[in-house]
Amino acid sequence: MKYSLIIQEGEENTIYLPPDISLSGQTMVAFGNMSTPCRFISSPLLDKQIIIANDVAKRLYIPFSADVHVFFDEDTVHLGPLVGIFTAGFTKSPLRPVRKRSFFFAKLLSQEKKVGVFAFVFGAHHINWEKGTITGYFYTDSGWTQHEVPFPAVIYNRLPNRRIENDETFQAIKETLKTAYGIPWFNENFFNKREVYRLLEKHPLSRPYLPDTSFSPTIETAGQFLNRYGEVYLKPANGSHGLGIHHILKKNMKYECRFRDKQGTNRSQSFPTLSSLWKNIFSQQKKLNSYIIQQGIRLIEINGRKVDFRVHTNKNEEGNWQVSAIAAKIAEKTSVTTHIHSGGTVKTIEEIFPDQSVRGHILRQLCDAALTLSRCLEEQLQMNIGEIGFDLGIDRQHRIWMFEANSKPGRSIFTHPKLKQYDELTAMLSLAYAVYLSKKTTDKREALFT
Repeated sequence: MKYSLIIQEGEENTIYLPPDISLSGQTMVAFGNMSTPCRFISSPLLDKQIIIANDVAKRLYIPFSADVHVFFDEDTVHLGPLVGIFTAGFTKSPLRPVRKRSFFFAKLLSQEKKVGVFAFVFGAHHINWEKGTITGYFYTDSGWTQHEVPFPAVIYNRLPNRRIENDETFQAIKETLKTAYGIPWFNENFFNKREVYRLLEKHPLSRPYLPDTSFSPTIETAGQFLNRYGEVYLKPANGSHGLGIHHILKKNMKYECRFRDKQGTNRSQSFPTLSSLWKNIFSQQKKLNSYIIQQGIRLIEINGRKVDFRVHTNKNEEGNWQVSAIAAKIAEKTSVTTHIHSGGTVKTIEEIFPDQSVRGHILRQLCDAALTLSRCLEEQLQMNIGEIGFDLGIDRQHRIWMFEANSKPGRSIFTHPKLKQYDELTAMLSLAYAVYLSKKTTDKREALFT
């Protein structure tokens, strides 16, 4: 339940609460990781409003009045939650503080009023370890503004790439905030294709969705897969945007390799033998230790172009998984993948399945698969996950396959005009999950003392 938190000049060290908030001996108030003693007074004049004295708000570094949730532990009333979104790549521009990603973060933070949170973006250099505060970026009606606030109750990791995420400085910051301050993180790591496959393969409910896969492929492995399936995909375990993917087909006693080169051009080369293909295409990569090889799937097609599906799942304020967006991605005819960067096109499900009964069946299949995979992956990883983007395919026998799971899914499907509402929904649900995680953490702390 949301309440309007109003900062007012008035009786010092006092917070007025509406009558529907009943206390049980709490004498402290907290905002983020900062707390202070105060006096609570119940007022029958208030309806879903909390009035906090200006001096208390200053001690807690509450930057402005806003809608909040209220949580309780043994002796403390928690206001918020204060949600930090950790990233990198800041500039000094007041209009675009996070370069081209500023628009994404602005849309994300714009959902805070609907959800009832304080949300801000911050980087490593915004942290004041001595004071236990962060000078973060908030997005308000007047645009981007900076405010000093306490360490947050929850942190959403939105570091832009694996290289930065694996940097020792960022790893140390995450570990300190998690262990020394007890702040939960969610989506704290990029997924690794190899790890995701191994984990999902262990679970009986997710195993049927996985293509046959092998790690660190050799020419011998590729030959076995091609004899078995007729086509294979080689993918970097830590790749993104379809970069580095090679599609190899065995047909008419020849071997064809399709890929996207460094200049972004879709290419196709044919070889008389697999060994000549291997020597020409993979000679500079030496051993493919960081690659995986997967069976090729004969996907359904629209006008001769392969189709797969991006399905977003999010956890909501109750901590339950839900499907938040589905889009079809149609490959460019010469492309290895359906990625937009490779010439792919985004379509709604309604556009490619106009028949309502067919569309309903496809949607049920995709939703069931995505929700099952979300639960299995969370169970196997044993970490806080609030959002996953799945790349799913449907073969010509109408079987669902999972090609990839992304912990920081791209937003390219939301460029479609009819999918923009789901862009807002996924952003809203990310903050809603932060509310759930904050309450869960508060409840755990209370349980330690009862």
